[in-house]
Amino acid sequence: MSTKCYAHLRAEDRETLSLGLTHGYSLRRVARVLGRSPSTISRELARNSTRDRPYRACTAQTLARARACQPRRSRKLVDPWLWQHVQTQLRQGYSPEQIAGRLRHAYPNDMRKHRSTETIYAGRYVLPRGALRSELLSALRQAHKARRPRARGTDRRGQIPNMTPIDKRPVEVATRTVPAMGRLLGP
Repeated sequence: MSTKCYAHLRAEDRETLSLGLTHGYSLRRVARVLGRSPSTISRELARNSTRDRPYRACTAQTLARARACQPRRSRKLVDPWLWQHVQTQLRQGYSPEQIAGRLRHAYPNDMRKHRSTETIYAGRYVLPRGALRSELLSALRQAHKARRPRARGTDRRGQIPNMTPIDKRPVEVATRTVPAMGRLLGP
């Protein structure tokens, strides 16, 4: 069984789908032509066509582009009670760490009410809009306007700048026949 990585439909794929449907091809046949799963084609049609309006590639591409720009809603904070509780606690001056700890302490046997600190932070920066957003961001201890995720491989802490690799050092250093300059210039 081969494992494939999912990729969104491109504009060309949508155009092929539209033409295939116009010519009366089945979803499975269009899926085979595109090299996609029939369920992918079915979901694409469900997202971008209605009974009143048939599937059109141009419209589907525009809608897909608009959906891609929308921030994703954190699924972990959709419970209205929990969302309200977190907002209230932030307004009272509690940190996300304290809120997460208090939830675990108050509801030790109800895992549905446990949230990590990171989930609470993510909810603060993604979900609210307008005045609510600014109010809740000001409630955080360090009211940063936006969070910047750390990019992988760019963390340079603890590294020596312009470091010479051991195999590129002079032979005198390996044999220690020449004293280090720091000792000569020292006290």
